[in-house]
Formats: sequence, C-alpha cells, structure tokens
Amino acid sequence: MKTANFLKIFLLLVAVTLTSCSSESTDDGGGNGNGNGELVLSANKTRVYENTVVTFTVMNGSTNVTSQSTISLDGTPINGNSALLSTVGSKVVTAEYDGASTNNLDVEVIVPSYSTKMLIEDYTGAWCGWCPRISQGIEDLTGSNPNVIAVAIHNGDSMAFPLEGQMRQQFGVNGFPTGILNRDQTWSSTSGSSMNLTQPNVYLNRVQSVGLAINSSISNNLLSATVKVGFDLDESGLYLVVYALENGIIANQSNYTNNYGGVDPIQGFVHDHVLSKNLTDVFGDPIPADQQAGGNEYSVTLTSSVAGVANQNDMEIVAFVVDASGKVVNVQKAQVGTNVDFD
Repeated sequence: MKTANFLKIFLLLVAVTLTSCSSESTDDGGGNGNGNGELVLSANKTRVYENTVVTFTVMNGSTNVTSQSTISLDGTPINGNSALLSTVGSKVVTAEYDGASTNNLDVEVIVPSYSTKMLIEDYTGAWCGWCPRISQGIEDLTGSNPNVIAVAIHNGDSMAFPLEGQMRQQFGVNGFPTGILNRDQTWSSTSGSSMNLTQPNVYLNRVQSVGLAINSSISNNLLSATVKVGFDLDESGLYLVVYALENGIIANQSNYTNNYGGVDPIQGFVHDHVLSKNLTDVFGDPIPADQQAGGNEYSVTLTSSVAGVANQNDMEIVAFVVDASGKVVNVQKAQVGTNVDFD
C-alpha cells in the first residue's frame, strides 16, 4: 500500500514538472511577439505642432523589432517608422509584429498657442552721449510693434542697477550704449544716431512653444507678481527671469546724436523701462523639470519691497524664459496692477 501511494505521488510530481516546463517554453518566443516581454510601441514625441516628423519605435521586451514591424497611423500603414503629421488633431498609432499587436499610442497634433515676443536689454546711462541712439531705436521699434519689449539697465547714474556689472560681464558688454537682443547677440548700429531696425525681426519670426502670463499688484510698498509659464510642448532646462521696471523718471540725458533735436544735454529727459528690481536671479530661477510638460502651466508668486521706488503707480513687470544656454525663449510685459493673460 505504501509503495503504491509513493508511486502515485512520484508520478504526480513528474506530471506537474512537465506541465511547468511546457508552459515556460510556450512563453519563450514563438509566434506571439511577446517572447522577451510586452510588445511596446513608443514615439520620440507625443505632442507636436502640425508638419512635424514623428519617429516610432517597437520593442519586444529588450529587443528592438521596429524594422520587422508594420506601423499604422489612424489605421493606414506608413512607410518605415517615421511620419509627417500635417493635420491638427489626435492621431492613433498602432503596430504589428509577428502576428501580435502593440498598445495604441495617441499623438496630439496642435497649433501654436503663444505669440512670439523679443527682449532688448539696453545698457545705458544718463552720462552716455551716444546712448540716445538706442533710446531712439527702441522708440521706433516699440512704436510699430508691441511684441518688442525693452529694459533699460543703467550704469553710473541715479538709476543704476546694482547687478548691472555682473550682467555686463556675463553678456560681454564692453561699452555704452550696448543693446543685447534676446541675450543672444549685440544690436548693430547703422550710424552714430540710428540702429539696425530690421535685425530684431529674426527673433519675432520664430514660433515659440512657451508663453507667459502676469498678474501683479502693490500694497503697502510690497510688490507681488504671479507669473505663469505655459508649455505647448515638452521642454527641459528652462529658467524664469522676472524684472520690475520703473517708468517716467525725469533726468537730464547727455546726447551726441542727432536724435531728440540734437540738443546736449536733453533737459528733463523721460527715462522709461528702467530696471529697478529683480524678483528672481537675473540669470534665471530654474523651472521645476516636472512642470515643463506639454499642456502644463507653471505658476509662481514672487514679491519685492518697492519702498524706495518713486513712481510706484507707473511700474511694469517683465518676465521671460531663458533656455539652458541663457538665450531668451519668450517674454511678456504687464503694467503693475493689471492682469495680462497668455496671448
């Protein structure tokens, strides 16, 4: 009896072992496309502007099987593994490999949400006789295009900004006046009295995937500004810079140019867009990496004392995003006390 029971138990263990081995062998490759793990379809981008090429990859576990797969866009097979997405809307991408189907992958094709603006940082001083050349150039540009935003960074006068020396060193400013366009290149002059008014157009003609909104107020000498950064597409390595500017400062201005009637000095010159306060590091505070996602809005509220600012009722907030190289991506301006939304 004991021998018979032992034999039954032994045969049962053998059967279980054989079944287990058989089950393991059917998962290892074969025709189901899942030999080394799940069959997965991915894309280098899943949120893009129209007329963007997107590249797809098919992985069978740790094995790249893209070249052996058939990839379809909205049910229609494509040639190879890249497609030009030229129409706005949600696209469904699928793939088949060795008789098995991947996950469905959604790719969103959008139009740009934000207007492109550009920044001119004007390194200047009331003592600087050639500086009205850039002052006049800024007036000419901003008078015809509101997407040009100027900041006057003063040196050696009553409006001097404490950090302008560090900024000059960072951006290679060796003389006055100097205009820096989008923290990228120096603004060229065409004569002693005029600037190249077409040079800034290259920045305005670019599509940018980042936009800004500003809402600010002053109460009891405390300036508060809420700045939002919107992202059309996934980004990385971006920084936010926020300035407070003062307008309507009256001070004589040296003038060696033919501008403003050619008089020297210009009595009672009105200095506008004067950099007064920095609410972030002048080179930018990092935007959290997890906030730089397509479709997301990052928001931060910043404060600064403006107790020493004479024209509190005539101030502006200028906020801009710079990339990892320090160049301006996009910029926004708003009068203090107003709410300027994304545009």
